[in-house]
Amino acid sequence: MLGEFCDKGVSQLNLYDVLGPKPKSEALMKVLDEINNKGRGKILFTGQGIMKDWQMKRNMLSPAYTARFSELPIAFAN
Repeated sequence: MLGEFCDKGVSQLNLYDVLGPKPKSEALMKVLDEINNKGRGKILFTGQGIMKDWQMKRNMLSPAYTARFSELPIAFAN
């Protein structure tokens, strides 16, 4: 049951899917919104995942990324 609903306007269709909201999906989304209003992250879509332990390593990250030309490497050719 829970695997067959999606947020309004967001879906990945295949050749056999019917366009438009699936039956009862709006009512289900309202219930999910009510649950999440009582506390963020109380209920999630499976695509969001439940384990968020991974973090990008930022020890070599430039504070200005590549927005400053002075931080870009210079290559010399002979």
